[in-house]
Amino acid sequence: MKNFIFSFLILASAFACSASANADDFINSLDVPDVIGGDQPLRVDVDLKVAKTRDVYFVLQHFGSWKKLKEKTARVTASGKYHVNFDTKGVEPGKYRVVVYVTPRDQNWNHRVGNELNAVTSVLTESAWNEHISTEAISEVRWPRRVSTGKEVLGVSYRVNAPKLLNLDLLNGDGDVISNIQYPVTESGDFSLPIDDLFGKVGAGRFTWKVLLLAEDGESAVGDEAVFHFTVYGG
Repeated sequence: MKNFIFSFLILASAFACSASANADDFINSLDVPDVIGGDQPLRVDVDLKVAKTRDVYFVLQHFGSWKKLKEKTARVTASGKYHVNFDTKGVEPGKYRVVVYVTPRDQNWNHRVGNELNAVTSVLTESAWNEHISTEAISEVRWPRRVSTGKEVLGVSYRVNAPKLLNLDLLNGDGDVISNIQYPVTESGDFSLPIDDLFGKVGAGRFTWKVLLLAEDGESAVGDEAVFHFTVYGG
């Protein structure tokens, strides 16, 4: 189900810079929307672990050529969640890549620390965007790629034209459903579910959120399901 956001989906890229990796600096997750409409700001969310004050680079590139289109830098002094917005006015419809990496203060790509992550997004034409937003679907799932004993918030954005059930399944590594939530929704919006100490509840391992919309009878699915894989590790 490639049309929905799976954070960076490409686990391999999390270790692409393993030679320069530093256990004290790590980008836990990178989230961008899978598609945006023309002139709509592109929001980029990251969850970082940093050992000290660092510079975080956010680079917007053309997908095919890797040519840099825009760049932003944020100085962070502590681990946590941060975001930037790219102005997309004048950006042509097409496929783009967002790259995020971390460096010491006032340094550049050649001095990056920790890992580098990248994610793909597409800018749609006005007609394609209007068709997209009129379609009932799960548009985004927000959750860290690595979870331990802290408090995290599962976020789901969805679009509906009539009352539906938002169905959330938590699956273990064997594909068994270990938790199910069904939440009635009547209009497009966002759902948030705070969860404390998931490690204490389910233990370590690989897990999956499977999110989809159901008709009010709770039987028939509407549109595609969104699947998000993540790891739970000990505190």
